[in-house]
Amino acid sequence: MSAQPEQWRVSTVEGIFEADLETLKQWILEGAVLPTDKVSKGTLNWIDAGRVPKLKRAFNGEIDPPAPPPAEASPSDGGWQTPPVEKRSHAEPPPTTTHNVVRMGALADACYNHPGVAPKYVCRICATTLCEACPKFVGTSKIPICPLCGDLCRSYAEITSKTARAEFQESGFGMSDFRRAASYPFQHKAALIGGALMYGFLLLAGFRGSLIAWMLMFGCISHVISQVAWGRLDRSFMPDFSAFSLWDDLVQPVFLGVGITIVSWGPVIALVIALVLGVISSGVVKPGLPGATSSSQSQPITPEQLGVLTDPDADPKKLEEAHRKLNELRPEFQIAQDAERSKAEQSDPTAMIRQFMPFLGAGILLVILLLVGVAWGIFYYPMALTVAGYTQSFWSVVNPLVGLDTIRRMRSTYFKAFGMVILIQLVSLVIGGIVAFILSPFALPFLGNLPANFINGAITFYFNLVIACLLGLSLYKCADRLGISVD
Repeated sequence: MSAQPEQWRVSTVEGIFEADLETLKQWILEGAVLPTDKVSKGTLNWIDAGRVPKLKRAFNGEIDPPAPPPAEASPSDGGWQTPPVEKRSHAEPPPTTTHNVVRMGALADACYNHPGVAPKYVCRICATTLCEACPKFVGTSKIPICPLCGDLCRSYAEITSKTARAEFQESGFGMSDFRRAASYPFQHKAALIGGALMYGFLLLAGFRGSLIAWMLMFGCISHVISQVAWGRLDRSFMPDFSAFSLWDDLVQPVFLGVGITIVSWGPVIALVIALVLGVISSGVVKPGLPGATSSSQSQPITPEQLGVLTDPDADPKKLEEAHRKLNELRPEFQIAQDAERSKAEQSDPTAMIRQFMPFLGAGILLVILLLVGVAWGIFYYPMALTVAGYTQSFWSVVNPLVGLDTIRRMRSTYFKAFGMVILIQLVSLVIGGIVAFILSPFALPFLGNLPANFINGAITFYFNLVIACLLGLSLYKCADRLGISVD
């Protein structure tokens, strides 16, 4: 007696279907099931298909779909017969797939058998459009079958939606995407209001609350980038906590946020720390700084020179030198000499430069390094968010080569997205400053301006969602170059 095949359930935008493991792998290879779709084996809990070890090879395209064996009609299968597999020569083109149908965009707008009836299904092989009454169904299930070629049928609305999305993907990246990203959070008003309120309140709850708010924000950003990059523009930006995972929903956002900070602002942070530690640990007063002893200051008189002053037979030259040294020790002589030196420095503009010349080279180098670090952080921060969103990998985030290679493949699209991100951040800063100014009378000692902090936190939550959607759209428009399999 042969072993019973594993039964799986898969939840897609088309509904919930049941299939064995090999059929599920075939659907993955055909693009009908994506890594973000939910699957369940038997009575187990639902899980993302991309996280199932048995399905990862199928998502990587490392297996071939098995050829369906021919079957004879029998009473138990509802009278439906699987068509035999046709043998084709290498010169013949492959049959039209769902993806080809989407690209062709040549679907009829009426049923094949009933021209006056709107279609509800379309065959994934022959692209025949059918109304609700025309297709056959597998046994007692609701899986439609084309009566002409015997292959599975898809929802006509879903196919036409894919066609529209394909055209949108090929339209290029521009200001229309900016407007779409700005309106994206308002498509899910309840999630936007709830997330903004939660984020704002957590910011007022001290360090631990701010840490949780930080995790919530990065979790939403990575979720939005991942969903939009896969072409799921209508999905909510809040992560799915129904199947809570300590690693996926708590630990991973923290690591991704730390990785983003390290790869983008790490050089600046390292330079500032090195500078602070160097200044604090230096207890020697450098020449040319306030309190330093000038190298031109006179040396004190020696005992030998004092003996010359009391010796009546002393050498006149030595006696004159001893008197000069003695006069230089007088306070009025030093004051006069300092006045002359100050007057000379004022008349010579290069004197100050010469005074600080030993430190000028190191200072310029430090300023250049800081400017380069700040420029790198501003430029690479959006890409760090992007890499975190579509890879969900800490090591990919902290590896700048991954981001630079992504920029290379995205070409001008990333620079457009970068400019839009900078514009959004500037608008956020301006609005935050206006809110803080208006609510400044509510500032409290030791507590700060709690109303302004709460409102600015909610505003920051919204603008970060816009940035995440914008970066996800930039990936979606470059999916063919990045190897991202979209809907």
